[in-house]
Amino acid sequence: MTEPGFGRYPADALKADGLRAAGGLAVTLGPLTLVGFDAHPLVAVPLLAGAGLFGWLGLRTLARRGAACRVTEEGLILPSGFFMIMVRWDQITGVKLRYYSTKKDKSGGWMQLTIRAGRGSYSIESQLTGFDAIAARVAERVLERELPVDATTKENFLSLGHYMA
Repeated sequence: MTEPGFGRYPADALKADGLRAAGGLAVTLGPLTLVGFDAHPLVAVPLLAGAGLFGWLGLRTLARRGAACRVTEEGLILPSGFFMIMVRWDQITGVKLRYYSTKKDKSGGWMQLTIRAGRGSYSIESQLTGFDAIAARVAERVLERELPVDATTKENFLSLGHYMA
């Protein structure tokens, strides 16, 4: 039986990221295709580096298109690239919740929940629908298992309404 906690990345956010990736690829690869790929290295290397970055953004956006996070009795089903993985509650060794501000007054930004299990580390962002319900369940399990969390993580969970002793 699935507990409350299901999330997908919103279509509008994915569309915006896809447009950014396409625009970035056009701006970086466009000039190279006009002059040919035998351009001077001082021009070609930065443009190819930018193209790589925008290509990575495009691939990440494609991977998120079908990604869905779920909370179950056994653990979390999380996206990992183009695949979904199951992280059992008893495998979790650490949790971090970070806030990244886009403005000086901290009025805009997003949160990123990172879950460590074994050698792996898996992250979801607050733009995910259902993020609060997923974060709430993770907070409950962290408290139940008495996992250590840093002060920043405690403060960020508190801002979501979850007290971490």
